[in-house]
Amino acid sequence: MEIIYSSENKIYCFSSENNSVREIPCGKIIKYRDTVRSIRQRKEWKTSGSGAEFMGMTSADNIDPDLLPAKITGLGVCGSEIVYAVDIEDVGSIYRRSFDPSDDSEGLVRASNDLVFGSFDVKGGKLALSMGANPYFLHISVMDIQGRYDEYTDGDTIEENPCWSQTRNGIYFSTAGHAMDQYGRRSATGPRSVAFLDLDSKTMSDIVFDDNYDYLHPREDKQGDLYYIRQPYGGEKPEGGITFKDIILFPYRIIKGLFGFLNFFTTIFGGESLKSSGNSFDNTKTKDRSKKDIIIEGNIINAEKTDKINKASGDSNSGIMPLSRVLIKRSPDGSEKILKKGILDFNIAENGEIIFSNGRHIMKLDKDGNETHITKASLAVNIAIK
Repeated sequence: MEIIYSSENKIYCFSSENNSVREIPCGKIIKYRDTVRSIRQRKEWKTSGSGAEFMGMTSADNIDPDLLPAKITGLGVCGSEIVYAVDIEDVGSIYRRSFDPSDDSEGLVRASNDLVFGSFDVKGGKLALSMGANPYFLHISVMDIQGRYDEYTDGDTIEENPCWSQTRNGIYFSTAGHAMDQYGRRSATGPRSVAFLDLDSKTMSDIVFDDNYDYLHPREDKQGDLYYIRQPYGGEKPEGGITFKDIILFPYRIIKGLFGFLNFFTTIFGGESLKSSGNSFDNTKTKDRSKKDIIIEGNIINAEKTDKINKASGDSNSGIMPLSRVLIKRSPDGSEKILKKGILDFNIAENGEIIFSNGRHIMKLDKDGNETHITKASLAVNIAIK
């Protein structure tokens, strides 16, 4: 068995044959960063010394090319090749390449300045794909390995995590509707549900939905059992009611929360904190901050705090996902069973074993509920199995 996954926007492959992990170079990202690095070197006089002062260049122009935004958004296996989707400066592209790290040749499946590509699932040389004009309005399409595609959904929605059904000709996916303001701008997003697209009848139906929860990453096994991740809609809910102390501290907490959010936003996406810290762009501090607060599918998670809580539960391989984010197995009769808490992503192997990530480790869950540690992996997502 080989397990392919992305971790911090790098592709890795774990081989059970020799119990080892190897990095699979992502040629598109490497070439992009090498190009930026080359341009920087030619213009180095503008960003250092008196030349930088004369040109008015800021420290943001000195960002390490390895930290520039380049995100792996999808990953899969097509025959003997790896297929991956990448978003670089809002330009989406899909490539195919060998499992061999020494083979740096890649084939372009499709690239577009007008589309971004999300996660996908591969079956019979076709991708059940989430794609759209921007990351907030993604819809379901089917694309062949030559890049030709058909679109099946649209509207003011976001549709993600598509997967091929193992028992029918159709696609399961996670979907949520957007609330639009009077100017046609997205103002809010509702809870995510699991839906099914029947490719024979070209109809769509809701499978699992609840106003209190998000349902994500659906997968079906060969027996027709449906698996998915469930998390509280809107994030963790505080225990207990509102106290008098809460009312007194309400204005202070509003100001503190607003500043904290703005500081978090500018640190993560602009690389510069609102707080005075001497250096206007400190890569080390930005990286440390992103380890504490991460955004996972609409929810801000304090990884440091969650890690302490999970370790206290006695799990030697604890992760950084909240225990309220659970993996559920749903039988054809509608009954549900929680299989594991603190899940980030997962996939189902041919033999029915579940390969899952908890943010720090990749684990295996067999049919009897026994867990086996596979490898350490930071924020491993887009898990695919060969």
